Amino acid sequence: MFNAVSPGPVEVCFYPDYRDFNPYQDLLYRSLGPSVIATPLASVADLGSRAISSHVLHLHWETAAISSGAMTAQGLLDALSAFRDRGGRIVWTMHNLMPHNPRERAAAAQIRNGLLALADVVHVHSLPALAAAMAHHTLPLAKVRIIAHGNYDGVYPVVPRATARTALGLDGARMVVLLAGQMRAYKSPGALVEAFQQVGGADDRLILAGHRASDVKDLSIPDDPRIMSRMEFLDADDLAQVHGAADVVVLPYTDSLTSGSAILAQTLGRGVLGTDTPGLRDVVAMPTTGVLFDGDELADALRNALAEGPAVWAARGKAAARASRARDWTVLGASWRALFTELAASPRSDRVIEP
Repeated sequence: MFNAVSPGPVEVCFYPDYRDFNPYQDLLYRSLGPSVIATPLASVADLGSRAISSHVLHLHWETAAISSGAMTAQGLLDALSAFRDRGGRIVWTMHNLMPHNPRERAAAAQIRNGLLALADVVHVHSLPALAAAMAHHTLPLAKVRIIAHGNYDGVYPVVPRATARTALGLDGARMVVLLAGQMRAYKSPGALVEAFQQVGGADDRLILAGHRASDVKDLSIPDDPRIMSRMEFLDADDLAQVHGAADVVVLPYTDSLTSGSAILAQTLGRGVLGTDTPGLRDVVAMPTTGVLFDGDELADALRNALAEGPAVWAARGKAAARASRARDWTVLGASWRALFTELAASPRSDRVIEP
């Protein structure tokens, strides 16, 4: 049984721990201040097998526990249910409508049906995300909380355009188009390459930069001097450099509930050309900070963006950088702190069972 909440810091555990390659969790939990202490949970199975000090679990990418095959969907739900039976509270952040890996989608549907009942709070990052989630799931709206995705200020250095272009051998480029981050099938890297070859000018350049995931089957980098590719994990300096060199970040997603890539582009002062999805609708203010297009209009949208030229996109980038300041983690941290404190202090569930 959990101990009564003390006047000391609220203890929160979170799962999975993706901080080594995604700064989102580190930024979130550092924003909480000393009154909330967040600790990573090594295994969801620990929730049901031993008494942990945390009364609140913050669950992120819900299929992480089953992706290795070590746990089944039902095993995950059983562990979460046991945690709730002992008085635990669950905050579930819905990062995606469904997992990007198609092999996990059947299990994810089972997990989500259970989570919608088990979770005390279902967190989404924006109103567009909420609308999309409501179209796919029967959401208990009384449980929903909207807290925005914060910016990446201080995580990535700001590299001047001229410096970045010289370092990458792009001094003579007119327009530089960028798709950065992990190359996943839903980001349509192959379609972007094809569209760029079709509409890009002789002095335009396309950069693909990021680790290629196993679900990308149709990506072939042509022998085209206008196209640069780095299919490897990029550290903060590398990501800052390719963004610094770019005029426009292109995100031709097939789906997106929340887009860290768009928020990174915004933080680093780059406009976004992207598919009209909830994650991009949250970030891009048309036409001030970027342009959104229907999924089958990539080539035309890219042609128009290239024709607008560097000055138009530089102005959008400056507007994007200004907009990113609203995503300040000090403000967002206060909302998260209030949520976790409220849950930790709330009466125990009717489902509490004495061990």
